[in-house]
Amino acid sequence: MRPPRLLLVLLVLVAAGCTRRAVEGLPPGVEVEDLPESESWDARLRTSADGRPQLEIDAPYLARYTRDTQYVYLGPPPGDTASVPVQIRLFDDGAPRGSVRAREVRLYDDGARVEADGDARATVSGSGGAQIDAQRLTVEADTISALGRVRAEIQGEPSARVQAARLRLAPGGAFTASGGAVVELGGRANATVRARTVSGSDGRYTATGRVRVLASGGRTLEAERVVWSEAAGRFSAPGAFAFDGPGERVRGVGLSASADLSRYSFRRATGEIEVRE
Repeated sequence: MRPPRLLLVLLVLVAAGCTRRAVEGLPPGVEVEDLPESESWDARLRTSADGRPQLEIDAPYLARYTRDTQYVYLGPPPGDTASVPVQIRLFDDGAPRGSVRAREVRLYDDGARVEADGDARATVSGSGGAQIDAQRLTVEADTISALGRVRAEIQGEPSARVQAARLRLAPGGAFTASGGAVVELGGRANATVRARTVSGSDGRYTATGRVRVLASGGRTLEAERVVWSEAAGRFSAPGAFAFDGPGERVRGVGLSASADLSRYSFRRATGEIEVRE
């Protein structure tokens, strides 16, 4: 005979109590459904895709949630504020790709998306590698996105040191920094670029939005859009620009200039031209 519905409910609650905290011990406002399906301390987790390693994770605590959005939480256990950070090793087609370190990490879609929070750092190895520090990092497919007080060193020709509110790094070292970006270019440029957005790939860097370039010799270039070509060793400002240097002040359109802005040409002047010997 089928037991009464009430008895079934009671049996479920008793069984749940074996793996979850007792209902009477829950903090105010917390329901049984809010608790993780499983927990583990000093956890080591390995994920794979098509039989190849994807992630290797060491964390002080692990909790699996299967409510509205399924994810795995990694980080300090409840009430612990002194735990060691989570360490993640990344792989690409089974080969080591880099690492992520953060206070807390959430894994979604069986590890296909990694969200790291709290003093997060990502290190990418190989060609176009980088080291990125930020408040939050997201690793999804081959792309790393950083948010909040981003500091990054990106390898390449030339190398770039980046400060910005947001950063997106794609394979090969291609990046876009936005939210008041400051980029120190190495290589032949040896200049600092400030702009709303700076993007770079394969030796070509484009800055847009209130751009200001400070060259190694102290000369400055201001424009709405500036492009640096490492191969050509030149800055270009296709639109209106303002150029200032020792004994020089030029306002015009269509500038092409050397790396230190000491040699330049432009299509036409639109305002003052002052050159003092």
